[in-house]
Amino acid sequence: MAHGPAVPDFPTVAVLAKRGKVYEASSAFGEEKSVFVGRKALHGARAGDLVLLQRAGRGSGEVTRVLGRATSLAAIMEAILAWLGVPRGFSTKARGQAEKATLPAVREDRGRRDLTGLDAVTIDPDEARDFDDAISLIEGPGEDEVTLFVHIADVSYFVKEGSALDRDAARKGVSVYLPVAVEPMLPEVLSNDVCSLRPDAVRKCVTVEMVFRLAGGQVAGARPEANTPILAKTTFYRSLIRSRARLTYNLVDDFFAPAGGAGAALPFAAWSATIAETDGAVAEIPAPVRKLLERCRSLAALLRDARHKRGALTISTFEPEFRLSATGEITGARPRPQSESHALVEEFMIAANEAVARFLEQRQSQCIYRVHEEPDAAAVQALFDTLDDLGIPAPPFSLEKGSPASAARAIRKLLESLPQVLSQKQAGSSAFGELVLRSLKQARYLEDNLGHFGLAAPAYLHFTSPIRRYPDLVVHRALLKELHLEEHGCSRLKLTDIAEKCSQAERRAAAAEHLGDDVVLARLLDDYLFEEGWDVGLEGEIIGVISSGVFVRFGSVYEGYLPARSLPGDYFALSGKGGSLVGRRRGRVWRLGDRIGVRVSRIDRLRGKIELGKG
Repeated sequence: MAHGPAVPDFPTVAVLAKRGKVYEASSAFGEEKSVFVGRKALHGARAGDLVLLQRAGRGSGEVTRVLGRATSLAAIMEAILAWLGVPRGFSTKARGQAEKATLPAVREDRGRRDLTGLDAVTIDPDEARDFDDAISLIEGPGEDEVTLFVHIADVSYFVKEGSALDRDAARKGVSVYLPVAVEPMLPEVLSNDVCSLRPDAVRKCVTVEMVFRLAGGQVAGARPEANTPILAKTTFYRSLIRSRARLTYNLVDDFFAPAGGAGAALPFAAWSATIAETDGAVAEIPAPVRKLLERCRSLAALLRDARHKRGALTISTFEPEFRLSATGEITGARPRPQSESHALVEEFMIAANEAVARFLEQRQSQCIYRVHEEPDAAAVQALFDTLDDLGIPAPPFSLEKGSPASAARAIRKLLESLPQVLSQKQAGSSAFGELVLRSLKQARYLEDNLGHFGLAAPAYLHFTSPIRRYPDLVVHRALLKELHLEEHGCSRLKLTDIAEKCSQAERRAAAAEHLGDDVVLARLLDDYLFEEGWDVGLEGEIIGVISSGVFVRFGSVYEGYLPARSLPGDYFALSGKGGSLVGRRRGRVWRLGDRIGVRVSRIDRLRGKIELGKG
């Protein structure tokens, strides 16, 4: 759930309404009390406007900025960013430095390796405009070996430590992506052009070159069990690359499985392109890129299998993906697929991040790690108690004898058995994945290496997205310092401050993005029901349970709240272990993961909230 602004008793982001001769400003997203706004304090605002407010006296406010009409999606996105305190814009000096970056972009550098003859591609979401990473893969140099190149935009070359650009990037910490808006960490001339690995453009990168030795022959066509990739050699250097193609996840999935269901239409909004459009796009992939993708596909499968064998967690979670028209209007939504193309890119980025982390740890370099600590024994016990309440068997675990290590082993055993158990019980999987995730500690940035439990990695960091994450830029500088390519003097105290602020910025961005998704989904659903009628019955899954009701995901992407008072036939109360609502008289039980029929009662288009009734 999104957290509100720093001053909870005053509506800093509000909607104006006329009440007789006065104007009332009601909080747009929070629970702050309404305040009055005098005519002289309106500054051109009208009833129905979204505005920014400041205090003007006891119980009153003054408009400092009009964001737009409360019905405007663009104005709501602006309001979300303002309410959550997302830093906006860039200083004049930073913008000037960004504009001047086009000059060094074309300058030749001594010692930079020219890889422009190497086939490289980017693979990103359809709507992406900044491309941090590209990949290449060749056979050799030795027999039964392949070489993976992960090319990452050389942002530190353009953003000098301590510059106005750097200060603005550190202040933001991360780019924030809303469905129809973005607040970039770097000015667009850098994020979308000079640093972005656009197709057919020569770009400066930092490359991680990894040679993998395979036990069972060449990668292409080999069975996963026949090969265990062993990282034989890793090299880091600055490079020049030229991307051969700007590929998308959907296009790569269609190439891997043209008849697959990755783009299947969902209720309320058609998603897929026509077969002719899909086939046409796939057919246009050049032959060298097709060969590259097949090699990458095989290696990624081997790396994924090896990572799971070492104990990395696999947890299914939900995230919406929106489809935009050519004019930028949102026309549909679906669950973001955890598809083969996503997994391919993920495996290669994880491999690069781990390689850099190992290198910097061995050098005892001062940098920022991405840490994910082992779970608390008490949190695991609480999770297992909830699962017991739901009739889901959990591994043996003793809180009295529990330790982070034993709790970690128990979580891994649970995740191994959970898919089969849920299948047998015909219970929804996404609710339980999110339940397990909430029992784990939150990943964060830290100046010390504490390992990454979720990835089963002894050392991990973020290196692969310096266009949109400040910790990655800090890591680039640390790596280049160890390679004697740049000089930086970031103290440990400063790293501590950067890590904490970047963790906070990440959580703030996640809250903004979650609220933005909710608003857009609510509008899509409202538009659908306007056409089809509000009495449409919908099938959903209970994904959350609280004392006053249940949260239901329906239509694959929509989430709503069903009050317990709307459940017919009984008075319901939360079970002792919190996994279900139990009827006091007849004993009817509604559990996490249960299927349930619902109807939509009310939609708050501004806040993205959906209230349900029993279907």
